[in-house]
Amino acid sequence: MQRILPETQLEQKMMCMGAVFIEENHLLDDLYEIIGSDLVEGQELAADVKDQVLDEVGEYFFRLDMNWGAEIKADCLNILEDFWGVKNRESALQTLETIRQQGHRVKFNVLRNIVPSDGKMNKLELDKFKQVFTFDFAEEQNLQMSDDDYQKLGAWFQRTHKFTGEAGILAWDAARFVHLVRLSFVAGYLDDNEAWAEILKMAPIAEGKFNSWLEFVHSFLIGRTFWSGSEDPQVKLICERLLGHPASPWNFYSWT
Repeated sequence: MQRILPETQLEQKMMCMGAVFIEENHLLDDLYEIIGSDLVEGQELAADVKDQVLDEVGEYFFRLDMNWGAEIKADCLNILEDFWGVKNRESALQTLETIRQQGHRVKFNVLRNIVPSDGKMNKLELDKFKQVFTFDFAEEQNLQMSDDDYQKLGAWFQRTHKFTGEAGILAWDAARFVHLVRLSFVAGYLDDNEAWAEILKMAPIAEGKFNSWLEFVHSFLIGRTFWSGSEDPQVKLICERLLGHPASPWNFYSWT
């Protein structure tokens, strides 16, 4: 029998890190219709009631299969190949290992460390910044960026310090790691035991790196902007909902 739901608080918290990708389907309001009567602002839930509430929260946000039926497997296979370059079990495991070891956060940190504190790079720094920024791009990618564009980008990197600190964009890597595990499970590339084992491998990397879910959100959003090249208002709105919605799983797990 497959284990779809987490059994420990650590597993639950790790699944919370992937909540942004789950709330893309606008589930919080549906969940609130079920548990809302138990959520009284400023009032601590009794232990038995909290267990019941978390059971419902888990059905929406903690399931490995994301509550999708078998008919969604083909879609997951296409998503994995088109957006992740994952075509089989081996490439799924390799991609997970890459995210765990370096993800996008390593390149982000290298670039940010090149930029001086005033955000203005000299010629040597600018040349190094360009080299690092483009080293893993495909040959056909023509960015058509001027030196001024790179200077503006460098200044953006420097400004992220006040929002992310040493964690950088770790939240972005952690969230997409959890989501990739889920997609790989639904696609049949990982069984349930392998999926939970992968998720727990990410735990010591992410645990203790944030003081609040707000810090996590800053790290996630900056990471997503770094990956996509632009901000996405819809993703920001999803994060705001998870931070403020009474049925959000983030209300039940503290970073401190």
